[in-house]
Amino acid sequence: MIKYIRCIIILTLILLSLALPTQAEIKFNHDSLTISEIKDRVHFKVFTPQNIPEDWTLEIKTYPFDGEDFISKIRLHYMDSNDTYMIIGIEERRAATIRIEKLKPSAEKYDINGTVGYFQPWANSGEKVGKGKIITGGILSWRQDGTLIKIDSSVLTKEEMLEIARTMK
Repeated sequence: MIKYIRCIIILTLILLSLALPTQAEIKFNHDSLTISEIKDRVHFKVFTPQNIPEDWTLEIKTYPFDGEDFISKIRLHYMDSNDTYMIIGIEERRAATIRIEKLKPSAEKYDINGTVGYFQPWANSGEKVGKGKIITGGILSWRQDGTLIKIDSSVLTKEEMLEIARTMK
């Protein structure tokens, strides 16, 4: 039953991710802080993708959860238009104390905005699930202007993730 539900979720997210990217003002869901509110409460530069599908919504998670003024890490959750499934997650934190390394020897190197990034596919990447849909995505990580950025998706392809990463400003 869980595999069936997972297949439906993945299929839905794949179909949603096929929308053409546009320059749009992102809609925020829930009661999350906005990007401008967060920029004043972090000690690192905050980056956001510039071209995302118009119907995605954004929820921002901040860490720690205890309500302090200082935020040490953020996660941008780009959700489908129904605010049901996460299409892509983007984690950001100060990179000064974080050592970026390959996740595994099989991690692939890519140029992302002038720096070296590493892509590691999911362990079950390429496997068929449900009605023949193939697991895609993985984790893409790099440093950009003192910020460690990690993008993860189980729906988007490596190429789609790289395209989003290269628009981070």
